[in-house]
Amino acid sequence: MSMTGRSRHGLHVVRDGEAPDRAPGRAPVPRPREPLLSLHQRSVVLAVGGRLDADTAGRLRMFLAMFSTEGGPRELVLDMSGVLAIDEEGMAPVLEAAEAMRLRAATLRLVSVSAAVTRHLDDGVSLDHRALLTGPPTEPDAAGDLGAPVPDDGRPHRGQE
Repeated sequence: MSMTGRSRHGLHVVRDGEAPDRAPGRAPVPRPREPLLSLHQRSVVLAVGGRLDADTAGRLRMFLAMFSTEGGPRELVLDMSGVLAIDEEGMAPVLEAAEAMRLRAATLRLVSVSAAVTRHLDDGVSLDHRALLTGPPTEPDAAGDLGAPVPDDGRPHRGQE
């Protein structure tokens, strides 16, 4: 779709294949073959709060699917500071969205994770999923090597004070 022409109220919306209205005696306006405007979402931050369990998983799954499909942002950041409780069923939509993002070479990260999310990641999620979900930042170990990604709990870490 492109915008072209003049009207009394601004621009006309012209869909591909349609000719713009033109005044008699005026030459046709050449239309470019490529879009004149391209918009892309680079990063989207969503705040997630409340209880993430079997009762809320369906709504969360539908919402995350809007951002994790082709054409979505390159990075999806979930602010988990408002999560009060979480279980396997509530975490499943997040894991599914993370996998969908990975398949299209995009990333999903958790930031500002609440104590409930930290406990869940420590107790029930494999290290592969933990690394996939928490993504950067990483903290250096005693030897200065970058270790495994750690959840962002909102507090300053070494070197961030």
